[in-house]
Amino acid sequence: MRLLILGAGVHGQAVADLAAEDGAHAAVAFTDADPALKGQSRLGLPVWGDDAAGLAAFREGRCDGALVGVGNTAMTARRRLFDLARSHGLPAPSLTHPRAVVARSAAVGAGSVVFGGAVVAARVTVGRNVVVYSGAIIEHDSRLADHAYLGPGVVLSGGVIVEEGAFLGAGAVLLPGVAIGAGAVVAAGAVVIDRVAPGATVAGVPARPR
Repeated sequence: MRLLILGAGVHGQAVADLAAEDGAHAAVAFTDADPALKGQSRLGLPVWGDDAAGLAAFREGRCDGALVGVGNTAMTARRRLFDLARSHGLPAPSLTHPRAVVARSAAVGAGSVVFGGAVVAARVTVGRNVVVYSGAIIEHDSRLADHAYLGPGVVLSGGVIVEEGAFLGAGAVLLPGVAIGAGAVVAAGAVVIDRVAPGATVAGVPARPR
């Protein structure tokens, strides 16, 4: 499947690399909102232009689907790009690195990416357009809603709920059964022992609101 990566920055390039490792997909180009990038290349792949250029390329048969390639600094843009692609009929496959472990009873939604070394354990549900970065561990019966983002080395210790659009920084640890509200931010290295309210930012050991 020929994939268009929506965003040519560092996260988009990581997603393109993941597509190359996946085996069933291949990135063919990027789009980016920065007009200065049009006509340039990243990882040997062209930047076709902005979102409109990407949609035109799909209509012309130059790609078969799209994945969001903007990272955690643009969480609103991640959701917007995913919705834009879906509204124009671009399929969004899920990608899993061959050195990630995904249990047979787990489910990974459309447009989600699971990087190398990650573990998605039994009965875990990963929603759409979710990022599970390298070395993250999602233990049994946890649930990640659409557009959630897990940084490298995050640990969900079982039965954890991460609501829509929440961001978990690198190395954060969530105790069993904890819930993270929609749009909340958990800082890198935090240890979460209680529910985090929607939109809140928490940090520290144990994690407390900022």
